[in-house]
Amino acid sequence: MCATKRIICLLLCCSWAQAQLESQEGKIDWPWTRQNKTQKVPLQAQSQSPVQLPNFDFAEMDISSFQSGFERHPCRRVCQQGQSQRCYYQLVVHNYRRLGAECQRCQYDERACAQEQCIYGDGVPNPVMAVNRQVPGPPIELCENDTVVVDVLNYLSEPTTMHWHGVHMSRTPEMDGVGYVTQYPVQPGEVYRYEFLADRSGTLWYHSHMGWQRGFGDAGLFLVRQPHQANPHARLYDYDLVEHALMVQDIFYDYQLQEVRNILINGKGRNHQSQLPDQDPRHRYERIKVTPGYRYRMRVVLNGVLNCPVEFSIEQHKLLIISADGNDIVPVLADGFFLTSAERFDFVLEANQYTKNFWIRLRGYEQCEQRKLYQGAVLSYRGAAKSALPPNDILQRQPQPQQGRSLPEPRLIINDYRYANATFTAQRQSQLRQAGIGGGAATAPAPKDVGTVSLRSLQPVPWPRYSKFLTYYSHLSIRQAANGELLFQTDEISFDTSGISLLQGRQLYRDDAHYCNRSSLAAQGRSCARETCECVHVIRLPAYRAIEIVVVNHMDSTHPIHMHGYTFRVVAQRVLGNQNDLRNIQELDRRGQLPRLSDDYAAVEKDTVQVPALGYVILRFISDNPGFWSYHCHIESHAIQGMTAVLKVGENHQMKRIPAKVRC
Repeated sequence: MCATKRIICLLLCCSWAQAQLESQEGKIDWPWTRQNKTQKVPLQAQSQSPVQLPNFDFAEMDISSFQSGFERHPCRRVCQQGQSQRCYYQLVVHNYRRLGAECQRCQYDERACAQEQCIYGDGVPNPVMAVNRQVPGPPIELCENDTVVVDVLNYLSEPTTMHWHGVHMSRTPEMDGVGYVTQYPVQPGEVYRYEFLADRSGTLWYHSHMGWQRGFGDAGLFLVRQPHQANPHARLYDYDLVEHALMVQDIFYDYQLQEVRNILINGKGRNHQSQLPDQDPRHRYERIKVTPGYRYRMRVVLNGVLNCPVEFSIEQHKLLIISADGNDIVPVLADGFFLTSAERFDFVLEANQYTKNFWIRLRGYEQCEQRKLYQGAVLSYRGAAKSALPPNDILQRQPQPQQGRSLPEPRLIINDYRYANATFTAQRQSQLRQAGIGGGAATAPAPKDVGTVSLRSLQPVPWPRYSKFLTYYSHLSIRQAANGELLFQTDEISFDTSGISLLQGRQLYRDDAHYCNRSSLAAQGRSCARETCECVHVIRLPAYRAIEIVVVNHMDSTHPIHMHGYTFRVVAQRVLGNQNDLRNIQELDRRGQLPRLSDDYAAVEKDTVQVPALGYVILRFISDNPGFWSYHCHIESHAIQGMTAVLKVGENHQMKRIPAKVRC
C-alpha cells in the first residue's frame, strides 16, 4: 500500500514539474510521446537524479523524431544587460553511423546530406555516438547569467555523463558531470537533468566524461556570449556567428581505439584512405562563408582523443587572436596557432582578400604526423563559386625565393607545442628549418613562437601583490605494469575509479580508507617508485587559499592538463630536458631556478594547458570553489590509462550540502 502511494506521489510531482517547465518554456514535445499521439507518458526527470525512461526498444525507435539542433531556440539571441533567461535543452545520446543507411544520396550529391540527416564524415563507414543525430552535437548558444536546464537522455547501451567544459559550477558542483566524482553515471534508458548557471562567457563545450565516448563523437559547442557593453573585444569584429565556430577532432576507425586515422573539422573532411586529390568533389569539406569588407569572430575547439596536436591557419589571411580557453587576452596578430586537446582559441578574421575560395588548413603532429594527416575546410567569399574548391593543395608548399631576393618574414605562431621554451638549441632550430615547418620552403626561416605563458590576460590577477602561495608539486609519468600494460600516472599513481560518487557520497566513507595520495601511501610504507600503485587518487587542497601547482612532465611528449572547477593563471612554462633536474624539481625551486612571471603581469587565464615534454608549468589560482574536481590529462587514452587525479578542495563541511546517494 505504501509503495503504491509513493508511486502515485512521484507521478503527480513529475506531472507538476513538467507542467511548470511547459509553462516557462512553451510546450515541450518529448520524443517518446511522438510514438503514440493519443497517450502521453509523464516525464520522470528530476534534477540531480537519473530516472528510468519508458520501456521502449531503443533499437526500434524512430531516430528521426529526435530534436536535431537549436537554430530557433529562444535563448539564441542578442544579449542584453540585466536580461537573463531560463534555457531548456534536450540532448539525446545514441548510437549512429558515419555514412550509414541515411546517406543514400549524400555520397553523390552534397546538398542531400543535410536533408537525409547523414553524417558523411570522411566517407568511411564507422560507428559513432551522436547527440541528436549529429557529430559533433548541436551547438548550444546562450547569454551570460542564463540558467541552463538540460535533460540528457541515454539511448546508448552503456552508462554516460555530460561534462560542461569550462563552466566552474561554483554553485552546483554536482552538475560537473564526472562519473563517480560528482555524480553517478546515467545508466542506459535513463534521463538525467543538469541545471546550472552560465556564470561566465566564452567558447566552452560539452562532452561525455565516460570511457571513449568523447572519441566516438559525444561532444558539442557551448557558446556563452556577453552583452555588447561588457565585451571588451566587441569593437574588433562585425559578426559573431555559430556558423563560424569549428570543432576539430582526431578520429579512429571501427574500434581500433589507439590508432588515429584522420582529423575532421565539424565532422567533415577529405578521405586519406583514397588517392583522390584534395580538390576532388567526392570529399566533403566544411564551408565557412564570409562577405568581403567585414570582420568575423571565429572560434576553434580541439576535441583531441589521441596525442595529436594540430596547427591551424588560413590561406592568405592573418588571425587576430583575442581569446584563449574562453578568456579574453590582449590581441595578438599571428599567422596561425597550435592546439592540444581541449584548448580553444578565438580570433578575428578580416575578409580582405579577392572574391574566391581559400583553404582553412590543419596539420597534425605526433601520432597524426606519423600518418601524415592533415585536413582542410573552405573559407568561401560571397560571390565565389558555391561548390568550387581552391585550386591548390591544402598544404601547398610556399615557392622558394628567387636568387638574390631576401627570405620571407618568419611566420608568427601562437602556442607552438614544440617551442614551449624559447631557448631551443641551434641544432633543433636547424632541424625545423630543414623540415619546412608549416608547409614552407626548406630555406624558409623557422617560425617565431608566442608561447602560452607569453599571452597576456585583459583581467589583472585576482590576488594582492606579494601574496604567499602554498606550492604543490605534481608529476606526470608512465610505467609498465607486470602484465605489460602501460600505465599513465600522476604522482606515480594510476587512477582507479571509485565505486561511490566522491562528492555525493562523501558522508558514507572514511577518507583515509577509501582513497589515496602520496602522503597516505608513504605512511603505509609503500614506495610507488618501486611498485605499481593504483587507487582512487585524491589530492587534498585547503579552501580559500592562494594555491600554486608545479606540474612536471617526465615524458618526451606534451600532455594537455585540464582542471575542473577553476580557471588558473599560467605563470611559468619551460623545458628542462634533464630527468635528473625533473626529479629534483623542488630543490631547483628552493634555489630560485624556477622563475615565475612578475606579480604585476596579467598572466593568461586557461583551464587546459600543455605541459611541455621534459618540462614543467606553474599554475596559480584561489581555491574558492570547494568540492571534488577532476584533474587529468585531456588525451582520452592517457586519462583512461590512469593519468587522472581528483582535487579535494576544502573539507566536507565547506562544500555544498548534497543528500548522500548510493547506487546498488
